[in-house]
Order: sequence, then structure tokens, then C-alpha cells
Amino acid sequence: MILLVLGCILFLASHLVSFARVGIEARVGHNGYMGLITLGSILSIVMIVFGYRQMEASALWAPMASSYQLTLYLMPIATILLVAGNMPCNISRVVPHSMLTGIILWAALHLLSNGDVASTIIFVTFGGYAIYRRFTLAPKVMVQKPVYMDALAVIIGLAVYAGMLRFHETLSGVPIAY
Repeated sequence: MILLVLGCILFLASHLVSFARVGIEARVGHNGYMGLITLGSILSIVMIVFGYRQMEASALWAPMASSYQLTLYLMPIATILLVAGNMPCNISRVVPHSMLTGIILWAALHLLSNGDVASTIIFVTFGGYAIYRRFTLAPKVMVQKPVYMDALAVIIGLAVYAGMLRFHETLSGVPIAY
């Protein structure tokens, strides 16, 4: 459990270090700062994955059977929002901070479907951070984009979802209950 919790702490620290951004960028430059954030993020994800795999399953609650189906049905929306947040499209204009909104949805759905301690730690960490950032970031002013960019975001988002379904157990060590 220690590795999992340390990974979550490192994830939060690497994302909340923005208060010191000016000082860090003065020392290592913008690319150096972004490199440190990326390195911290990758290291934290590796720690979380290995920490999760080391933990024994200990249930906090028993998820309802319908929560698995709900997660399967709503996760495509989360992946589309995640993709839309990383490309210029109207989805991001309609759903402010759509990447963070997608992460919130992903975390909430996974909290519903997993009642164990390790999953709760992970999804509360990511979901809680995304909620914090979603409501503390100023909305971006966005201009109308061509509709084909929305279609592209949906297609890529659905492809990401299909990949996650196919490789979920390989990536996370957790099989999907259909």
C-alpha cells in the first residue's frame, strides 16, 4: 500500500507544483519544467500501477451489479471528452475543460464499479485532482471550429475506448466484468 500511496502523493505533487513554476522555470527553463512534470507524472503512474498490483483485495463495499454496465455504457463519453480536451473542437467549447471533465467521469464510474481500497485510493486521487483543477482553472475563450473536428474527436475517443476495453486487463491487471 505504501508504494501506491506514495505514487498518488507524487502525482498530486507533480501537478500541484504550479505555485513554484516561475522559480523552477527560471532555473531550468520552460522545457526543463515541463520535463520535470512529465517525469514526475510517469514515475507516479509506474508507482501506482506496481503499488496496486502488490495490494491484496480488501473490500470497502460491494458494487451493485448494474454499476458495471453503467460504466461500460458511459466510459465512451469519458474517452471522447478526454480526447476533445486535447484537440481544437467544439466539444471543448461546449464542455469547458473537457479533458478534466472526462477524468472526473472516468474516476466516478470506476469508483462505482470497484469497491476495494486500492481502487478507491487511485480514483479519489485522480478524480479529486480533476475536480479541483476543473473548478480553479479559468475558462478558455474558444472560437467555433469546423464540425469535422468534433467528428474526429468522437472517432478517436471511441477508438481509445475500444483499445481500453481490449487491453484493460493487460494495462491495469483488472479484467472487465461484462
